[in-house]
Amino acid sequence: MNTPAASIGTRLDIGLSKEDQARIDELRSSSKIDRVRGKLLSFSALNEKVVLLFTRVSLREKVMLFQLLSVMINAGVPIIRSLYVLSEQVPNLKLKKVILALAVEMEEGTRFSVAMEKFPDTFLEAERGMIASGEASGNLNQILKDIAKQAEKSAAIVSKVKGAMVYPVSVFAVMFLCLFLMLTMVVPKLTALFTEGGQELPLSTRILLGLSDFAQNYWLQGLAVLIVLLVALFFFKRSRQGKYSLDLALLHLPVFGNLVRQLMIARFARMLASLTNSGVPIVKALEINANAVGNEVYKKRIQYAAQDVSQGIPLGENLRDSAFLFPSMVSSMVLVGEQTANLNEVSSKIAEYYEGEVDNAVASLSKLMEPLILVIMGALVGFIVAAIMQPIMALSDISSAL
Repeated sequence: MNTPAASIGTRLDIGLSKEDQARIDELRSSSKIDRVRGKLLSFSALNEKVVLLFTRVSLREKVMLFQLLSVMINAGVPIIRSLYVLSEQVPNLKLKKVILALAVEMEEGTRFSVAMEKFPDTFLEAERGMIASGEASGNLNQILKDIAKQAEKSAAIVSKVKGAMVYPVSVFAVMFLCLFLMLTMVVPKLTALFTEGGQELPLSTRILLGLSDFAQNYWLQGLAVLIVLLVALFFFKRSRQGKYSLDLALLHLPVFGNLVRQLMIARFARMLASLTNSGVPIVKALEINANAVGNEVYKKRIQYAAQDVSQGIPLGENLRDSAFLFPSMVSSMVLVGEQTANLNEVSSKIAEYYEGEVDNAVASLSKLMEPLILVIMGALVGFIVAAIMQPIMALSDISSAL
């Protein structure tokens, strides 16, 4: 199989630095591309399996891929040549393999969107659908920009949610470690002191001694049970019914459930705006959206909406039946967008509003977690102090009486 040898004379006069421009010019040469391709194809089968199994492509990396691909196509570089150039630029080994495979498939006559279908864990169905519409309309460059913009916003939202959880998770992990060390190293030394008086120990002290005994003698069994539960949860989540049940429970959680619903609505509206703006028919856009939204409850509801829309029922009217998943404001705005033939802009406004709500909710959650953590830590410390001090004070009273 030969690498395309078409010479590209147009320079990427798009604000790149001289160093970046020189590197791209160098990579345009067929001999350089051949070396890049040969080097990547020389991966052994074992290395390839390891790379594909343990490496993932982040949203940030996909944003970079779509942005650079759009820039190079806009500058006149053929898409296959652009893919070979980018395969040398990206540091992620899995993404290198994916980009190279896309280029090879396209050399054999496969369309870009069809080639992307071989990597469902890297490219969402919504992204593949938008690429297909861009190929059909000859507007691939703008579609790539839209995908990059959407992926960037999704990455920003996910990053904020994860960032809000880092602090409480870290604090609870350290607190659990300190508690374990205290139960296994400190409390055993006080056990003799608690029991030598022969008096009945307070309930809090008996609970503390029981926890200490479990931590010393049964921690391995407890760890094994925890691992088994986590493995069972993992396989349960992989089943269709299990994932649906867990996603439904997540939507009903206090505080977090509302945040998840806002995140799902923002993602649904953003993808709907991008797909319809790209020329994808509304029914197909809903089918793609259902598979890309990332929540089984919303997936099932959107699939049901797609069936109704295919029979002539407006989407806004259909969504009114699910006020828990789609508030009345969303269904009303969607209905107005359909009536005015302006659904893509209305969906974009909905996405912007709920993305702002997610930002506010994450900020509020961060502020709420700090006093909650202090209350939990205070209650735990108070329990431990009471459990230790009560028998000691009782021994002091006995000594004073004697």
